[in-house]
Amino acid sequence: MTEADVQSIALFFYFAFLDDQKAVEAATQALALGRVRKQKNPQLKNSVAIVSATKVTWDKYKSRVSRGRPNTSVESGWLIPEGFDLGPWREFQKTASEDELLTVIWSKILKMEDDDISEGLGITQGTIRYRLGRALRKLGSMTQNVGKLKHGATGK
Repeated sequence: MTEADVQSIALFFYFAFLDDQKAVEAATQALALGRVRKQKNPQLKNSVAIVSATKVTWDKYKSRVSRGRPNTSVESGWLIPEGFDLGPWREFQKTASEDELLTVIWSKILKMEDDDISEGLGITQGTIRYRLGRALRKLGSMTQNVGKLKHGATGK
């Protein structure tokens, strides 16, 4: 696994949990699992190993995290650009189905290909595309509502 793979796993859990401590803990476990899978099958693409390992680790941790209730701090080392509003993401994280949330993270945040996601999960590409489309519509409506609230409050 490369440094970029390590970063991808960390980002996956940061956006999935919005909890610094649990993200680091889960990312460490997922990285170890991904490395084991690569050792067993050296031909396995790193992105497929990442999807598989992050899903297994997510399943272990998801009950310990309160979705929609972020537990992050500036001191933790996660660098969010100044002025970046996590509000729509928090709302999406709280209300989206698990499948929608994870698919958006793999596809749009980590920029993984649909075929790698489907192979890592053992489901069809069509299912991935369906989940992604549904999730993006939901997330898009949330970002539009935030924009309307901001503009409505300022009178623009």
